Amino acid sequence: MSTAEAVRLPRAAGRVERSAALLLATAFVLSQWSEFVVARWMVRALPIWVVLIVLALPQARRARLRLSVPLAAFVLWCLLSAAWSADPTTSSRRLIDLVALTAVGWVAGQICGAPVAANLALTVRYVLAATVVTLVVAPGWATAAGVDGAPGWHGLFPHKNDLGFFCALAAVTLWTQLPGGWRRRAWLLLTFVLLLGSASASALGATVAAIVVVLWSRVRDRHAAGARLLVDVTAAAGAGLLTAMAFVLPDLVLSLLGRDSSLTGRRAIWIAVLDQVQHRPLTGHGFGGVWGPTSPVTLAIWRESRFDAFYAHNGWLDIRLQVGWVGLVLLVLVLAAIAVGAVRCGGAVGAWALGVLVLLLLTSITESSPFTGNGLLLIALLASCLGRPPACPGTGPDTVLTLADERREVVRT
Repeated sequence: MSTAEAVRLPRAAGRVERSAALLLATAFVLSQWSEFVVARWMVRALPIWVVLIVLALPQARRARLRLSVPLAAFVLWCLLSAAWSADPTTSSRRLIDLVALTAVGWVAGQICGAPVAANLALTVRYVLAATVVTLVVAPGWATAAGVDGAPGWHGLFPHKNDLGFFCALAAVTLWTQLPGGWRRRAWLLLTFVLLLGSASASALGATVAAIVVVLWSRVRDRHAAGARLLVDVTAAAGAGLLTAMAFVLPDLVLSLLGRDSSLTGRRAIWIAVLDQVQHRPLTGHGFGGVWGPTSPVTLAIWRESRFDAFYAHNGWLDIRLQVGWVGLVLLVLVLAAIAVGAVRCGGAVGAWALGVLVLLLLTSITESSPFTGNGLLLIALLASCLGRPPACPGTGPDTVLTLADERREVVRT
């Protein structure tokens, strides 16, 4: 191989890596505005970008691309559910969104590998800065109440809860990926100011829980194998105590989160959804087969709950409603594979992955989007880069080379 070729190949690999990171950022922002037709169609066109990125890879790199088996099984089951969907037209549209988001997350995780967390840290800083600009330039629009009348800042996002979740994601990403110092402290301070301004109680609670999990992961990494058992037992005891408190004193926990015992009307929706789940417990009513005004299942839920909801306000219930127990089990396998991969990986990347996973799990208690909407992008990203041992550089002798390793290998050749 000539010297010129040895230089061109690493540069090409770098361009592919940057393109994958830009693709991830574009998909994340556009998916937040999916209620607008233009943004929705731009999301659906992203798989073309995915195909172009894969074709731009060297043949040797393409041969190393791997699908996450649990993620592929979950997506396949969702696609099959269109055959028995209660609303086939809406299912077709939402399945296209599902494929688009999971494809973007998969290719970004496979191309960037573990360094995707560092790329995401740059992305969230751009979005945080742009959010501040909207608050300064157009404060009336950036702080206006949402369509549901909920007060709070929303900045670049359509709803305050979207800004709250993004700030939670930014806090975990910046804390684990930026080096210690005043810059990290300044970015984290800005993140928490925006989080508090969003007035999203669920996002604030999820952020606290994610930080605790990140701390556990970092403390665990600093101890030898024998001492990790004590750390794990202590963490499990603390989690068990908090869980018991939530069951014994639910009103106290809800009041700390700024909620009432009805969870702002969500309980009536949950009861109505559970009634519809019983009709098709194994297969569900089809992914995307509900929450459209033409779906008979949706109309039945609206009549019973006396509220025109467009999602179940609970990711676990929504998955059962749409793809049944089979789909729920497959999703749990995906999440379990991510958790195992993150613990095995360890370090800053493992802590970041666990923190993001906790954010998704806790947010799914009151929102559906972590499992049926834009949260699928993050799930696919985590499953792609952490769902198998070779995804974490340096974790064993069978580790697959990352793009950076490939560039060094080409130069040596």
